[in-house]
Amino acid sequence: MLKKERQEKILALVNQHDYLSIAEIAKTLDVSDMTIRRDITELANQSLLVKIYGGAQKLEKIEHELSTQEKIDTNVAEKKFIGKVMNSIISDNDTIYIGAGTTMLHALPELKKANLFVITNSLLAFNYLIYNTDYRVLLTGGEFSRTTEEFYGETAEKSFENLNIDIAFAATNGIFENNITTANLVEGSIQRVAFKHSRKKCIVADSSKFNRSDVYTFYSLSDIDYLITDDKLSETTFDYYRSFTEILKEEQK
Repeated sequence: MLKKERQEKILALVNQHDYLSIAEIAKTLDVSDMTIRRDITELANQSLLVKIYGGAQKLEKIEHELSTQEKIDTNVAEKKFIGKVMNSIISDNDTIYIGAGTTMLHALPELKKANLFVITNSLLAFNYLIYNTDYRVLLTGGEFSRTTEEFYGETAEKSFENLNIDIAFAATNGIFENNITTANLVEGSIQRVAFKHSRKKCIVADSSKFNRSDVYTFYSLSDIDYLITDDKLSETTFDYYRSFTEILKEEQK
């Protein structure tokens, strides 16, 4: 069997089963484990699948970015769970950054700490905070995205000058290997600026966001402090991604 044909078969098998071990693929294709291991490495380097310990997982490509309204009713329970985990690592009187996204919107009602100062570039988060909390709130300026309902660009990024943030929380469209991805560079840029001004850097992502890739990588998992997710993340996926950073999927005591 030619290498190209073999790798196409590997991709087809992984895409069909979501996850397969090296031994399972080798047995199915009747080739050595070493050959399959090399093929998986090459396919992972081409961002065609996710190489994990002992096997490979399907990588889902995001075809286009859904609007906030299209995403607002998806995985609500998981996003609220994430909010409880976020609350457990925030302290009273903290200054925090809340990025855009429906994960953040559903997480906000779970924040119970006192005297927070919240910086956000999300119009949805801003509206929730001013009508439902007594927190101090700073909304960045900037150009407005009607798709994600957030502010971005140079004006938004200048809002962070002279700010000292305790914890910054940013969402993502997809995570694969060491990559935190987004639909466009300008949305990722403001998250990077917020992280630059923060003591702690946190990415929030429900379990459906793993092994998915959007167009641009805006940050590396290994450069953040915490990856916060829900309790539905599989143990296989958890074991793989915790090699890059600390994963929190339960409230911290």
